[in-house]
Amino acid sequence: MFLAAALAVAISPCAYRPELKMVPVVSQLRIVRQGSSYQAAAHVRFSVRSVRKAQLPDDAGLRAHVHGYFTIVQRLAQASQVQALGTVPAQARAHLAKAIAALAYDVNVEYKRQVRVYDSVTENGRSQDQGPAYGFPGGPNANVYCAR
Repeated sequence: MFLAAALAVAISPCAYRPELKMVPVVSQLRIVRQGSSYQAAAHVRFSVRSVRKAQLPDDAGLRAHVHGYFTIVQRLAQASQVQALGTVPAQARAHLAKAIAALAYDVNVEYKRQVRVYDSVTENGRSQDQGPAYGFPGGPNANVYCAR
């Protein structure tokens, strides 16, 4: 019984940690004929969606740590110009959609990687003041934090 409860706590996500996801927002889509092929191009920016909000106790250090997740995701949510080629307009558009999906996947994987490093460097907020030494947000150290 105790083992099952301990495993459930270890496996369950930390309520203090938000779950964020970057979603591509496409604009200025255009398809242009170039010789015997077509080039599709679009402007892509990323909207940050909160999949699960953080439940924050009254702890300045933990609030600073959670704010760091939003700072990291905003740094990565940069606008891009994406292009793809095809032999017909529909193929160019399909290749563009695949390129945008790949970009969104990559930027979300990079966010998760940076969050793992951030959590490690700051010890999930316990050493939040160490963040700036590694290029991450800093702040007061948390008294309340998630176990690793």
